[in-house]
Amino acid sequence: MASRRTKGEQTSRRVLDAAEALFAERGFEATSLRAIARAAGIQQPGLYNYFSSKEALYAAVLDRALRPLSQAMDPALWQTPEGKIRSTLTSVMTDLLLEHPTMAALFQRALQGDPKSLGNLLVKDWLDRLFRQAMSGLQEQSEAPADPIDLALEALAMFNLTTGYFLSQRIVETLIDEDITNPEIIARQKALLTRIAAAIRVS
Repeated sequence: MASRRTKGEQTSRRVLDAAEALFAERGFEATSLRAIARAAGIQQPGLYNYFSSKEALYAAVLDRALRPLSQAMDPALWQTPEGKIRSTLTSVMTDLLLEHPTMAALFQRALQGDPKSLGNLLVKDWLDRLFRQAMSGLQEQSEAPADPIDLALEALAMFNLTTGYFLSQRIVETLIDEDITNPEIIARQKALLTRIAAAIRVS
């Protein structure tokens, strides 16, 4: 697949990968285009061949990771038997975050940072849409009307359980000397989330 990409596509991907890692590590405000260009192996002016500004690059990082999650969420919510929706949703989230494991740190940094920061506002806008999408689907698939507060807390619990795993590399290394992307560990994490999801159903 990589061999079929054009040189420009490969460079754009390197820039996005570098930007995603640095934004997660430092936050939007503290990450410079110079640092991103250096990490991507290009000169800073070359960035503008792909992204018009740091804001546009940040938006592209979010879109690349979160649009697939949004697109996968509806089938998970609407094409899954009601009793398995929560476990399916957490499994889908785990698989997509596995492709972009640093996004969990980016979320946490943005949500805890300056709420007026442009980068943090972009993250909040995406997460607001994803949470409302999840809550709407859970409500529609519930056997009886659910309290909005309970639905919000359930969606938040699933989000925290899923993203929290990807924030725990150092702890996992200390406890069992494993990488969080190890397929066996991922499979066990999904199985654990399935059991937890069944326990936190609000309907």
